[in-house]
Amino acid sequence: MTRANGMLIAIDGTAGTGKSTVGKAVAARLGYGFLSTGEMYRALAYSVFAKKIDPADHDGVLAAARVLRFTFVRQSDATLKMFVNGEFLGPKLHLEEVGNVASQVSTNREARLVLTEKMREVGQDGGIVMEGRDVGTVVFPDAEVKFYLDASAQERAKRRFKQLQEAGEKADYNEILRLIEERDFRDKNRATAPLKAAEDAVIIDTSDLNLQQVIDAVLEKLPHHAS
Repeated sequence: MTRANGMLIAIDGTAGTGKSTVGKAVAARLGYGFLSTGEMYRALAYSVFAKKIDPADHDGVLAAARVLRFTFVRQSDATLKMFVNGEFLGPKLHLEEVGNVASQVSTNREARLVLTEKMREVGQDGGIVMEGRDVGTVVFPDAEVKFYLDASAQERAKRRFKQLQEAGEKADYNEILRLIEERDFRDKNRATAPLKAAEDAVIIDTSDLNLQQVIDAVLEKLPHHAS
């Protein structure tokens, strides 16, 4: 399949494996755009949170998903800056409460289908690295190249702990580990689009690799004309 702007590269995997950083670096190298699909779920979660909709209210969440309008502007670092109904939400999407709502609303099957369609609109012409939990399995099963990044829960909790400490925020390793394990369980066991590696995905365990090694491993697997 030839897309207008190049390949569609899917990067899936568990939370905290560096998918975003790796995806962004790969996109920048290729002159592609980079999109984290989780941001779109966070946008829905923020909307649900702001409108005080109960995340368990199936129809309320679905209605909120339907009215979301996404526009993207590619930045110099390859990131596609996301505007939701014309507004840049930025840091609001990364509030802890929004993250918790995001993992709940992402189990809403119909809302997922609505967002999946919106993701396809963004990526169908290619020239994009798309990162998430089900890009290679559900959103773009026809992606030209698929990756699945993983790492032990302990290693991912350690990375997150360090990140928070470096940002000057208080961090509790055991609490972070508990949340990561809970999220993994929810992601892998939900009825719709559970987290799993696509059959044709290149699986990379990042536990003992530094960021540059993961980026190199991904670039190595791309068709030669791309790198």
